[in-house]
Amino acid sequence: MHQIHPLIEGFCAACKPADRRPPWAWCEEHLTVDESSPFPGRWRAAHSPWVRAVMEAFADNDVRNLVVQCAAQTAKSQTALACLCWVIAEDPGHAMWVTSTRQEMIEFARDRLEPTFDLCPPVRRAVLAHDAGRTAFVGMVLYHAWSGSKKRLQSKPIRWLFCDEVRNYAPGRLEMVLKRTRAYWNSRRFLLSTPGTKGDAMDRVYAEGNQQLWHFECPQCGQLQPLKFEQLKWDTNERTKPGGRWRLDALAETLRYECAGCGQGLQDTAVNRRHIASQGRYVAQNPNAPRECVSLTWSALIAPWVSWRSIVAEFLAAVEAMRSGDIEPMFTFVTETLGEPWDLDRWLTNDDEYLLARREAYDFGDPWPIEAARFLAADRQARGGEHYFWVCRAYGAGGASRLLAYGRCNTTAELEEIRVKLGVPRERALIDSGFKASEVYRFCQATGWKAMKGDHAEWFLLMDARLRKPVRQVWRMVMVDPSLGAAKGRHRRRLLPLFQWSNPSVKDHLAMFTHGVIGQWTLPRKVGGDYVRQMTAEVREVKEDALGQQRTVWVRKGRDNHYLDCELMIHVAAIGCGILRYTPLQGAAPDQPDSPAGA
Repeated sequence: MHQIHPLIEGFCAACKPADRRPPWAWCEEHLTVDESSPFPGRWRAAHSPWVRAVMEAFADNDVRNLVVQCAAQTAKSQTALACLCWVIAEDPGHAMWVTSTRQEMIEFARDRLEPTFDLCPPVRRAVLAHDAGRTAFVGMVLYHAWSGSKKRLQSKPIRWLFCDEVRNYAPGRLEMVLKRTRAYWNSRRFLLSTPGTKGDAMDRVYAEGNQQLWHFECPQCGQLQPLKFEQLKWDTNERTKPGGRWRLDALAETLRYECAGCGQGLQDTAVNRRHIASQGRYVAQNPNAPRECVSLTWSALIAPWVSWRSIVAEFLAAVEAMRSGDIEPMFTFVTETLGEPWDLDRWLTNDDEYLLARREAYDFGDPWPIEAARFLAADRQARGGEHYFWVCRAYGAGGASRLLAYGRCNTTAELEEIRVKLGVPRERALIDSGFKASEVYRFCQATGWKAMKGDHAEWFLLMDARLRKPVRQVWRMVMVDPSLGAAKGRHRRRLLPLFQWSNPSVKDHLAMFTHGVIGQWTLPRKVGGDYVRQMTAEVREVKEDALGQQRTVWVRKGRDNHYLDCELMIHVAAIGCGILRYTPLQGAAPDQPDSPAGA
């Protein structure tokens, strides 16, 4: 059979009558879902009714920004793929699909894009050519890009922009790629992601929209209400929690969703979960948003294939991990299951008494049988002549820790005497190098202490040898010259490791411990007021920049915060040694990753 000339195909496509159906109805006729989906076969809106409104907004030329910030594995990416197929067949125009990293783009194109196109006959017939960076269709080109590539993000004008997992984009790259749609009056920017942290780029664009939240009608009383995890209830008694440990089978028998109106409990059944997904609608929480900005959110509770038991089990496991000092499972639960951005202020108290609540029934010098490691940190001062504030803290099993000692001394010789007296190994003795760095470096070279320095960066990008991709980390090691404070290539034998750490991220993480949210971070019952005042010398406040964007930052309210700086260095060291676990979200690599000399 002779191949039809592309010009003829383009002319026929232009003459084809417009399909006035919403994209979800078009997909039900033309789209088949591959085996990677929980519902392979012909695409059906009934499998995920909550996406109908998303697809209708996508086809509305009055909408410019369509933002979906929701739970993972709830038909988010599949919906965007379905919309892309509709675009190619019914309203072609240059498009771009953006992921966070190049490797992710390669895998997504291979595993999701190409199989989807092949299973949609109108799209399959429209394919003209394909290479590693683009796919040409009749009437349009789909460009493949990732947030780490400035060149691709600053390429040709785009009408249809798909930004996937925005929370993992390199800083500033979302704002960069959004500019690609300016040339089209009817452009659409479809941003979709699981949430990251409150106030990040994804959360800001979601907040600019009308913030539609899924509501459902109670089958008992008919009241329309938001779908919330807080309404899941279960019994706590000797049967469900014997000996202080949960029995999930017994808990599941009492699990129910409690109606906010009549108080009736819906059992965890497929019928009830299907009712919530199908008998509901979105309600805007920000009705004053511009008509062109539509944003929607939902949790994993909306998916009928996700049992409430599994969600509760994940929550209880996250709570248990927090008690052991590991915050990541709770972060994952909030962002990827509840579909909500991580908000640190949600966990912190506003009063100044939180630190006193960390006191326990022990005194300075008391033995601690479970101690596994201890650290000593010192902070040199810039005023009042040479002197140092220092803190010694010990760690035990499960991330539990105790303040062993703290104080002030006048010389590095005294610091070394204190280290020996407290029995702290040289490799766990830390000193800040922010003031008179060269002197600090020489002291470290002579004694084996570790030079530390805080940084304003929220994280550092390091190459993970096991994963073979860049990952975010809150500390890194670089090499410096003890005599000059800067590395010189020909003097490698003189170089000294300097450990840099993220001030904002580590302060956020330490605050979770000092407020008693995670771990068992403790103080002796007779801790002094000077220590408490310095530890509470900084607070989190919301600041607004010149563009009107709000950001939460740490602000000093007291003059001295030296013991806090020492505790931060110890916290970083505990993370670096693997005693505490803290890994920020996986990030995309910029064009030239800022890799350390070693880690």
